Amino acid sequence: MKKANRIAYFAGCTANYVDPDVGKSTIQVLKKNGFRPVLPDQKCCGIPQLAVGNLREFLRHAKFNVRSLTEADCDIVTACTSCAHAIKHDYPKYLKSREAEDVSQRTYDIMEYLAMLKAGDVLNADFQPVKLSLVYHAPCHLKVLGEELIDRRLELMRSIPGLSVSQIDKGCCGMGGTFGSKRSNYAMSMMIGQALFEGIAELSPDLVATECPGCELQIQQGTGLTVAHPIHIIKQAYRF
Repeated sequence: MKKANRIAYFAGCTANYVDPDVGKSTIQVLKKNGFRPVLPDQKCCGIPQLAVGNLREFLRHAKFNVRSLTEADCDIVTACTSCAHAIKHDYPKYLKSREAEDVSQRTYDIMEYLAMLKAGDVLNADFQPVKLSLVYHAPCHLKVLGEELIDRRLELMRSIPGLSVSQIDKGCCGMGGTFGSKRSNYAMSMMIGQALFEGIAELSPDLVATECPGCELQIQQGTGLTVAHPIHIIKQAYRF
C-alpha cells in the first residue's frame, strides 16, 4: 500500500456501462478520504474472455491494462471483485512479467482498501447513522482472494452507527460469471442459488449487500429484495 494522495480507479465494465453509480460512489468516498482519483486507460479485465477459453483476447486485454496501470505508478482500486481477482491473480499467472506482478501487488478491492485505512487509523470515520438491517453475501472471487478480507469489511461496515450487519454463507448465488446469464443455464443457476435465496429470505433484511454485479442480479432475481454494493452504504454514512 503506497502512501500517496494519487490513486488509480479501475472501473470495470459494469461501472462503465451498466451501473455508473458504483463508480460515482467509489470516487466520492475516495475523495472524502483525501485521495485524488485518476482514471487510467483501461479495457475489460478479461475475466469473461478467460471464462469461455478465449485466451488470446484475455491476454490482449491483460497486457493493455498492465501497461496502463504500470504508467499510473500508484495504488489501484476497483469496486468489482472479479476485476480484482483478474488483476491480482490471473495477470501475474498468465503474463509472468515483473510489471504484472508489480501491478498485482498495488491492486485492492475498494472495501479491502478502506478496511486497510481503518486498520491504520487513517480512514475518515465521520460516519453518520444508517438505520438499516443488512445481509452481506461474499462473492466467490472475493473468497478466493482471502477469507480475512471478508472479516475486515464486515468490521468496517459494523462501525457505521445504526447499521445491523449479518453475513450469510450459503454458497454460490448460481450466476457463476457468464454461466447464469445464458438462457439454457437459467434453471440450473437458480437451483444452485436456492439455498442462498431461502437463507436471505429467512433473515428478512432491509438490504442485501455484495460486490459482484452478477451476484447482485441473481440475488435480486431470486429474492425480490434490493441489492447494493457496500460502497453505497459507506457513501450514505458520509451523508453525500
